[in-house]
Amino acid sequence: MQQNSTEPDLAWDVPTTTESAPPRRRRKGWLYGFLGTLVVLLAAYVGLAYYLSTVVPGSAFVGGVDVGGTSPAEAERRVASQIATLEAQPVTVSLEGESFELDPDRAGLRIDADATLEGLTRFTLDPRAIVEHISGTTERDFVLAVDQEALTKAVSAGAATVDRDPVEGTVDLVEGEVDVVEPVPGLAVDVAGTTDRILEVWPGERELEAAGGPVEPETPAAAFAAFRTDFVEKALAGPLTVKVGEESFEVPPEQVASFLKVTVADGAITPEVDEEALTPVLEEAGETAGVLKEPKDARVTFSGTTPSVEPSRTGVDIKVEGQGDAVLAALTADDRAVTFEPVITEPKFTTETAQATLPKERISSFTSNYTPAPRARNIQTAARALNGTYVPPGAQFSLNRVLGKRTPERGYVQAGTIVNDRIVDNYGGGVSQVSTTVYNAAYFAGVEFNEFRAHSFYISRYPEGREATLDWNSIDNRWTNNTKGGILVRAWADDYSITVEFWGTKTFDVSTVKSPRRNIVQPREIVDDSPRCVTQIPQPGFDVTVTRIIKQNGREIKRENVHTHYDPQNKVTCTHPNAH
Repeated sequence: MQQNSTEPDLAWDVPTTTESAPPRRRRKGWLYGFLGTLVVLLAAYVGLAYYLSTVVPGSAFVGGVDVGGTSPAEAERRVASQIATLEAQPVTVSLEGESFELDPDRAGLRIDADATLEGLTRFTLDPRAIVEHISGTTERDFVLAVDQEALTKAVSAGAATVDRDPVEGTVDLVEGEVDVVEPVPGLAVDVAGTTDRILEVWPGERELEAAGGPVEPETPAAAFAAFRTDFVEKALAGPLTVKVGEESFEVPPEQVASFLKVTVADGAITPEVDEEALTPVLEEAGETAGVLKEPKDARVTFSGTTPSVEPSRTGVDIKVEGQGDAVLAALTADDRAVTFEPVITEPKFTTETAQATLPKERISSFTSNYTPAPRARNIQTAARALNGTYVPPGAQFSLNRVLGKRTPERGYVQAGTIVNDRIVDNYGGGVSQVSTTVYNAAYFAGVEFNEFRAHSFYISRYPEGREATLDWNSIDNRWTNNTKGGILVRAWADDYSITVEFWGTKTFDVSTVKSPRRNIVQPREIVDDSPRCVTQIPQPGFDVTVTRIIKQNGREIKRENVHTHYDPQNKVTCTHPNAH
């Protein structure tokens, strides 16, 4: 019997079709597969890299060294050998014919063998190296490991042996010529540029041209060449013509260089005229040609007391100051001529003045006496030199200038002179008598005294307080002619006396007054046994005053007091047989 059931039929609840896996599971499976494949590929790549590290490509060159088809060890050996050779060979650096060498070791030039062979003889995962191996052809340069500081220091040291400073040119004035010495360029290595060049070519090249080059002097050779052509050759080509008014004279070319100055500076050569040096050159050339003349005073000469006048002459001069540029320009001009305005100079003593002031009469005279002795010869020699001396109005007379130094060549002999209050022999002893005689003639002519000095002790043949000694080195007899005319000095001497006369125009009337002696000091007695001893007669020392009274046209115009102190003249007794 079939029973009905309310429970469902389980068979109908079972699905009749299969459902797909979830999406997450599918993704995981794909990832695992990819990773597995990647691991396999990496393992193959590493294996390939390892394999390739054990062989060298059949065509392989490292820094020019053939290592193709060798074992890695052999390739390393060959490369190491080449590196050792290269690092031992000096590097020659040249510049303009000069050179220096660098020791690679000291210069810090190194080749990094490991970096050079990386991926060729040793394991590497660098795909470029792998591709290089697989291609079968390898060509590499050396990889450098340079000590930049050491290289720069080595190049600097080498450059110091090559570098040279430029030699500046010069322009010298030598013996009337302009000597031009042209400059010499220097040489300088550019250290930084040379270092860069070494890094670019080493170790492939061991001889290279340094960076750098010639160093030009401040003033280039072209400037000296132009100076020689444009100035020197023209300036010395011929004489310089100097025009003065209507006349002219020439300066020879050999003298032109003597007044030139040349400055070499700031790249230029500049000539100029040294006006101080130019002046005597122009004066000499102008005077030689008779264009330039010194003014010449009139000259009065005498035949006895009869005067005659040699005419004066007007002088012609030029002013050189401020004319240097004009002279410089003339040296390169076509006519080589420069013009100066004449400067006229008048003489101090003109012909007209000389003629108007000629001596007319004797205005004073004085005679002094002496005993015959060697000193008489000196007095006569001095009188001859003095005779005929003419002193124009306003001029100053100097007895030392007239007589000159008393020497044997002038005719003087040794005779007694006073030195330190003792009489000793010297050349010219006795000329003090000439000085005293001149002094008294001048005294009574009324002229103005400028310098005189009395003897240190009194000498009885001279007027007290009215005498004048003379010494070439320290004592002169000088006076100025303040009369209305020129003064002719006439002098003559014999063995006993000397006379001096002044001829001129009577201007003054002179009288004299002498005071009594005062402050009298008695002499001492000295005994001297030296062979040069000179006997002295004793005289007391004293002070005295002489007054000169000068009148003109009967009126007193001046009263002059001269105070004189005399030391005592000690008595000297000579005991030596050869003494005087």
